[in-house]
Amino acid sequence: MALTHPAAHPTVAVGPVHPAHPPRRRAGTRLMTAATALAIAAGLGYLAWRDPAEARGVWESVAGKARPKQALPLAERPSLIGRPWDGLITLPAQKQKVLGLSTVKAAAQSEPIRLELLGTTEYISDTLTKVRPMFKGRVDKVHVTVGNAVKKGEPLIDLYSTELAEAKSTCEIERIQWLYDKNLLQIREALLRTKAVSQQLYEETRNNEMKNRREYEVARDKLFVYGLTDEEVERVKDETGSQKARLTLRAPINGLVIDRNVAVGNLYDENDTLLVIAPLDRLWVWGNVFESDLDLVRLGQSWEIRFPFLERKLQGKVEYISNRVDPNSHAVRVRTSIPNPEGHLKSDMLVRGMLEIPPEPGRTVVPRTALIVDDGRYDVFVRAAGRPDTFERRVVDVAQEKDDHAVIDGGLKEGEDVVAVGSLILSQIYEDLQMTAGGTPTGPASGTN
Repeated sequence: MALTHPAAHPTVAVGPVHPAHPPRRRAGTRLMTAATALAIAAGLGYLAWRDPAEARGVWESVAGKARPKQALPLAERPSLIGRPWDGLITLPAQKQKVLGLSTVKAAAQSEPIRLELLGTTEYISDTLTKVRPMFKGRVDKVHVTVGNAVKKGEPLIDLYSTELAEAKSTCEIERIQWLYDKNLLQIREALLRTKAVSQQLYEETRNNEMKNRREYEVARDKLFVYGLTDEEVERVKDETGSQKARLTLRAPINGLVIDRNVAVGNLYDENDTLLVIAPLDRLWVWGNVFESDLDLVRLGQSWEIRFPFLERKLQGKVEYISNRVDPNSHAVRVRTSIPNPEGHLKSDMLVRGMLEIPPEPGRTVVPRTALIVDDGRYDVFVRAAGRPDTFERRVVDVAQEKDDHAVIDGGLKEGEDVVAVGSLILSQIYEDLQMTAGGTPTGPASGTN
């Protein structure tokens, strides 16, 4: 099984060097390169732990002092066959020095995990305004097009509609009838005080006034639904002929026209969206979080938004985490909103974000060189408590890997000694012992803690 450090660097193979094939020598003593010396030193260190006598013979062979030596039969070499293995590796201090092992203490996480996200901006769909006619009518003029900034109350579209003219006429008739009944009620109220009219006639007049007032209010409210303002409703009584059929749709908000589906001369009704206006004061920002990092993301976490081409930074917080994984990118979208008071930011702009995941109790930090990757599993070697010569192999959960360190989310405690240099050599020793023992240990070295 191939074991590697997650950090990319050249490694030196460690294994027994057979003394029967010493390096060839030319006239004089050839100088060894630094790489060769390092390989021999590492190999001898490992061999010195397994078979000191053979290691001594190899060194003498390399140095030109070879002497005949009969290797010990396998039966006489140290072996674990027939004895249970607790999964621990025991190395005296001198052998640790020869192998170049060094350890560091696992430190408590003090800095947040910074997760870089790529994303885009988008207009906030919850605040988009869709401009529709509330009646069937013909478009006579369009005052704006896509990309125009508009202010509330500015003209957008001129409409001509017989349906609108009918609604205005109905409203005017109801208004006239109500005014007549209102005046009649006032007259009969005065006559009632002088007993000139009966109480019954007065009550009938009052009921008619109330009924016609309600009908007028309904007709007037219909014009408000059609999009007329108070001033336009008041001007209905002064309109004549085709004026009653005309209406100008005006911008209901400040914003930017982002969509247009209208052409002059066409007929439209309340089912047609003619324009879409987006407010510019705020924008959404969407970022992509890969599945492997999703467990780190929570609502409310700080999110720094950077616009590379504008040299601008804004702060936001995670407001929404999608419950859907994109099948192509295997990423989950997260969202925040940012202010845009000057309107310089647009939709679909590329952004880079830095999401900060606060430190959590129990997380530790170790050098990245301490990690061993084994088929997607992360292992480290930890010095056994109170036993400086003993190391155990332990499975850990990695929250994040960086170039020089890794954040551990489980499997290590603060203050434990972790092998930072030499973990690959220990891994090879561990595998050899595992093979010699004839199986996987059930002790601490199995990855339990």
